[in-house]
Amino acid sequence: MNTKYFHSVIKWRRARNGINGLRENGQWVEGQAKVKEKVRDFFQQQFESGVYKHVRFNRIIEEDNDMLVGRISEEKIKQAVWCCDSDKSPGPDGFNFGCI
Repeated sequence: MNTKYFHSVIKWRRARNGINGLRENGQWVEGQAKVKEKVRDFFQQQFESGVYKHVRFNRIIEEDNDMLVGRISEEKIKQAVWCCDSDKSPGPDGFNFGCI
């Protein structure tokens, strides 16, 4: 409910979860604008330093990419629908064809 108690709890959580200050090189920095600036500068230095340049991601092969972005034929759709029983779930969403 939208009560005074509810709003006081939200206000308390925001204050508790906020970053009021941080220590940089032994110096305490506080104030919303300065903390934002220090955090932004830290991550900017991390990404510009080259530490993350050696991260490798798996790439999808061209054959799989063509299958994923290609057109789906009416025959494939028909085959998928006819293979589903009304009390079996076709995927992780938990819905079956009986609820349609």
